[in-house]
This record gives sequence, C-alpha cells and structure tokens, in this order.
Amino acid sequence: MTEIKIFSGRSHLKLAEEICRKLNRELSLKKVEDYGNACLEVILWEKVKGCKVFLIQTSVPQTLHRDLEELRQMINAAKENGASEIIVVMPYVSYARSDKEKSDKKYISGMAIAGKLLIELLKESGTVETKIGEKVIRVNKMTSFIGVDFHSKKFEKFLLELDVRAYHLSALPLIAEYLKTKHTGDGIVLSSDEGALDKTVLLAKKLGLPVGVARKKRIDDKTVIIEDIVGEVSGKDVIIFDDEISPAATTLKALAKELEKLGAKSITAVVTHASFMQETVGSLQEIKILREIVVTDTVPIPEEARRLLPLRVLSVAGLIAETIKEISEES
Repeated sequence: MTEIKIFSGRSHLKLAEEICRKLNRELSLKKVEDYGNACLEVILWEKVKGCKVFLIQTSVPQTLHRDLEELRQMINAAKENGASEIIVVMPYVSYARSDKEKSDKKYISGMAIAGKLLIELLKESGTVETKIGEKVIRVNKMTSFIGVDFHSKKFEKFLLELDVRAYHLSALPLIAEYLKTKHTGDGIVLSSDEGALDKTVLLAKKLGLPVGVARKKRIDDKTVIIEDIVGEVSGKDVIIFDDEISPAATTLKALAKELEKLGAKSITAVVTHASFMQETVGSLQEIKILREIVVTDTVPIPEEARRLLPLRVLSVAGLIAETIKEISEES
C-alpha cells in the first residue's frame, strides 16, 4: 500500500487533528512563513516522494483568501517534492455557491464562474509537465477532492469536467441520528428554500416527519423576504434545514420572524456549515422561539457561539477519516 501523508493548513487545525486521531496517525509537519507584505511561503518538513498526500483546508470567512493561497502552495510543494497523488480535503467550500453558468438566468455577462475557477487554480498548482521527445505531457497530481454538502450540484460537475474525482460527503445521516434522540413527534421539517428541498425531504423521511418549504426572495447579501411558507407550522416544533448559516444569518432570521407570526411552537435550526461571527451570535440570540442550533464542525466554531447559543456541534471527522482510509487503501 502506498504510504500516505496528511498535512493541514491553518484554517481548522483542530478538525485535522481529530481526523488523524481517528486514523491513529500523526499529522505531518509543515511550516508557514508570513511576511510583512502579506505574502506567505509554505514549507513541508516531511518527505512526500511517492506518497499519497492529503491536504486539509476549509473555508473560513475571515481568512478565506489567505487560506486558499496556503492550500495552493501546499499542493505545489507536494507536487514539486514528488508526491504520487494529491487529495484536497475541503470540508466547507464557500465558493461552491459561485456556480453561475451562462445558461443560468442569474448569470451576468462579464461574470467569472468562481467555483470552476477555484478548481482550475488548484489543479494547475498540482500539474507536472514532462517532455517526451518533442511532445510535452501534462500530468495532474491533484487527482481527488473531498468535501461535505456542496451548496450546488454544479460544483461537483465542475470537478468531474476537470478530471478531478469528487468525494461529495453528506452530513445528513449524522444529523438525522442526532435528531432521532430528540422528541420530534409534533414536528415538521422545513426547507429554508426550494434549493434545499431535496436534502430536506431525505431528512424528513429519516425522522418520519412531514415536509414544508419556504419560498424566499433574496434582495442582497443581508436582506431576504419570505414570500410564502408551504406546510402546517402552527403549534409545531419546526426543524429548519439549510446547508449553511452565513455570518449575517439572513435567511434564518427572516424565517424565524415569519414562523413566530404563524404560531410555531419552537425552532430547531439544522445546518452543515456554520460561519459564526459576532454579528451572527447577536442575531440568533434575538430569536425567542429558537430551541437549538445543530451544526457540524466543517468550520471552526468560536467559543463565544458555544457559550452564548443553544448549540450542538457534531463532528465530521469520522466521515472524512473513513474516506481518507478508503482512498489510501486503493492500489
């Protein structure tokens, strides 16, 4: 079996260490030099020649573009030092939201398709050119990409189009198992919008609950109007499902306000990716009928959020560790 090395960027070291703990191995050593002009340089301290190299780096709003540059350099350093295969592990991919294609009605002429561009940039960082006679052969060492609950199905399509294997993991079973320990008999699972309806239906089936859906209109990044809620919510414990909470928690706040008007008994917010900031915590504290927020640790959860909110954090470390094991055992 090919030897593996697991390196982590600085975005979520705690999750990387937990993944390695579940695999019963040490996180590989690296160093990052930061300079006063905002440049950085990555140094891999361990030999990677002939190894399958896993690189863990998630999306964190405050440091996103610094972290993406760090990841790009980790890929390049692994390639330059002879890694046989490079697998990117990005539990939360914020640019998976930027998936506009020319066929989309939301596409504006002159707009970059940022989700596809991200994969192109990462792939290029891991591409080797070899000259055979007069012919130049390009070999991509970044062969695979592991992520959890992409915002858009198109992001997975971009990976496949660029000849990168997609391991699109779902936190839904993890979330469902936890919710089964709760009393949900008088509940309804409400999709935050029509885009999240497929996953909401799957969650509702696992819980044996009816499904509802909210129809919303997004004005801008901080303004959402709830146009309609389909489903009986009066007197119900409403489980709101979405793939992420943005720093402004715009959709959840708007939905909660409407659900209070309609007489909902309580709200349990369920999301895979939670980008908590100070403004997020303050906004969520204002929701009077908020019973619990169930999130995963694809993104670091600040201590302030853990202390001030009714939060339950489920770890995806086991899910990712199993996938790394599966890939590492391939010949």
